[in-house]
Amino acid sequence: MITVLMLAGSGIESMELCIKSFRLFCDVEVSIVIVDDGSTAGLQDWARKQEDVTYVFLDEGKMSWGAALNMVRKELGIDTDILTMDGNHMLTPKYLSRLSELLYAEEDIGAVTGIVCNDMRYNPNLLVEAEGYEEAVDIADTDEQAKGKYALMSHSNAVLWKKGILDEMGEFDENVSTLRALTDDYCIRLIKAEKKIVVCTNALLWCIDMNGQKEEIDLQDVDYWDVLEKKWGMHYFNDIYNVMLIEMIEKEQEESFSVLEIGCDCGATLLEIRNRFPQVEVYGSEINPTAAEMASHVANVVVNDIEKEDLPFPEKKFDYIIFGDVLEHLHNPLKTVAYCRKFLKESGCIIASIPNIMHVSVIEGLLQGDFTYLESGLLDKTHIHFFTYNEIVRMFHEAGYKICDVKGSGIPISDGQEELIKKLLALGGKAEEYMYKVFQYNVKARIVQKDGDEPSL
Repeated sequence: MITVLMLAGSGIESMELCIKSFRLFCDVEVSIVIVDDGSTAGLQDWARKQEDVTYVFLDEGKMSWGAALNMVRKELGIDTDILTMDGNHMLTPKYLSRLSELLYAEEDIGAVTGIVCNDMRYNPNLLVEAEGYEEAVDIADTDEQAKGKYALMSHSNAVLWKKGILDEMGEFDENVSTLRALTDDYCIRLIKAEKKIVVCTNALLWCIDMNGQKEEIDLQDVDYWDVLEKKWGMHYFNDIYNVMLIEMIEKEQEESFSVLEIGCDCGATLLEIRNRFPQVEVYGSEINPTAAEMASHVANVVVNDIEKEDLPFPEKKFDYIIFGDVLEHLHNPLKTVAYCRKFLKESGCIIASIPNIMHVSVIEGLLQGDFTYLESGLLDKTHIHFFTYNEIVRMFHEAGYKICDVKGSGIPISDGQEELIKKLLALGGKAEEYMYKVFQYNVKARIVQKDGDEPSL
């Protein structure tokens, strides 16, 4: 039995479609409860007419969703697993049964979430992308068993929480206003209590109103970051792993090897490496003590400033040392990668993602006299060192490495930027087209055994 706690806030049309999808594709016993804070016009009249829905109107007025969910669970005497979700998403076949299957696959799994298959935001767990709801239904409607992987966070759109672990961990934080912040806050609590969070990659949701979803996320951001900052001491929480760096690891799935990530943050990339390579040993170095504490539930992590050159690991221990968007934050990245050589095995590699300051968007700004630092991106205000492709090659060569693989990732380029690139290339010189189009380089460099040519993109 699952009790669905559906939070109002979406339009009445979206709520109707959401309930309709439950009627079509619900494959486990459920009790649906709509929790209305009065923000959805017309919802009360419609909901009271639905015989298979329990409707709760918050007479107390506006309250945080944490307080509202706690109150509803108490007043209705809910004693089951609960699915928290908004009303802006539709189920597909097998969604609930797959979540439930994974929730009880292990005793210490506390939460399971699925995938929104038309989400505009970057999600490396999104293995399929449907063009329409009917296609999403067809993709999901198979006899395939649930497929899951461990994660740091559940997507707030819909999360299935295990009753026993909710009882053990306690209520939702009543100071947390939004569903997004409530979900991430509870996930942090789960991780700190050594519980597990799982993403079911073949349990698909469809977002009904993507524009409304984007507006909702923007409105929630102030509350979301405020909660993380005040309660957990984190200015941000990164649960997105770097898929391009992971795909540069050349090992068999069941092979034993070791990985160290410098600047491992909260451990998202190390956790995904463990998902893909069950026999791997993962280690991390992180300068932020709060992030390091989170990552310590994923890997063997030390609080360390890599530029002080005092890593507490044996020499020749690691097959790979990973720098995911770290080298540009260092005062002397050449010195750091040279220092790391002694911790690599003879055939060991550094894998790094490095932003490209030569990207056409930066050149375009320079031609207007602008080099303005931003909160994120190529001109992130925390960047100390800037790299072009040639500078990356030079750094690794001088540090005693041979670059054995380079892959570039990009962002959409406007017609005007395409024209600018053509004009720049017409000036002559050694620059090549990709040097203006690559947003970020993903590099694998091996300790030098013998001289060799560097690869081109």
